Amino acid sequence: MRKELKICTAIRNKEFEDRVVLISGTQGWKHSFVNIDDIVSEHRRDSLFFIVEDSYASILELIELHNSCDLNFIPVIVVSEKDSKYSNWIKAVKYPEKYFHTNIDFLSESMVQIVRTMDVLRDTYYYKRTSQFRENTAASYKENEHFQDFIGEILVKLLELLYTDRGSIMLLNERNNLVVEAATKKELVGLEVAYKPDSVSWTVIDTQKPVFVENIESDTRFKKGEGYSKDYFLSLPIFVDNKIAGVLNMSDKIVSLLFDTSDYNNASNLLSIIEPYLLLNSLKKKLNGEKL
Repeated sequence: MRKELKICTAIRNKEFEDRVVLISGTQGWKHSFVNIDDIVSEHRRDSLFFIVEDSYASILELIELHNSCDLNFIPVIVVSEKDSKYSNWIKAVKYPEKYFHTNIDFLSESMVQIVRTMDVLRDTYYYKRTSQFRENTAASYKENEHFQDFIGEILVKLLELLYTDRGSIMLLNERNNLVVEAATKKELVGLEVAYKPDSVSWTVIDTQKPVFVENIESDTRFKKGEGYSKDYFLSLPIFVDNKIAGVLNMSDKIVSLLFDTSDYNNASNLLSIIEPYLLLNSLKKKLNGEKL
């Protein structure tokens, strides 16, 4: 159990909220009253936990916006006063397992146990989702005869898990140029891009580090009128056998957030799962080249 848990509360019953703060302190957990930064900027920290009264519907709906992303898991205890008019809110959420709905009296007796249980569930949930991605990747590789069909399916699943509308996977070829192997914009697939040091993708290749872009409109590395619906962009390195092999580009994030280190960490974990298949494809190309 993590001792550095941060409990964020939004409870109208101040006497009960004071009790929650006291319990948190005795457990060595940090406490804050819910604010926008907690939900928008810190919500994917694996130490964050929310306890929110159901009458704070706007807070719960904002949390749910981010909880509807598959890989996100924001544990929330939704508490109700007796005869609450909002107790049915929980029935409309996408993933009910990310919430625990209870009344204030019951929570007073069992808060520590609920928090500990949901904290373990958060880790289990993430492991389950990444395991499913691992299984889907293996099945997709087996089913698809052509590498581009496989990598196209993988890109779709990656973007779905990372809650992003648009993206591409570019890999280095034998001429050390980048080739678009998969893209949501299908006409880009097969495009070969020679070395251009001032481009985002080649910056990632050269530095082997991610590039976070906060404003596409003001960034000279992007052409005007390319059709991005949002200003945010993330390009991160793809490694195969500990060597730089390409980049994953993501833009048009579904929720209105900048890309951050959580996106990078999640994407990197998923990319590590597909790395063996990229290596196999590279070895096949070399073998075919030797035969020719």
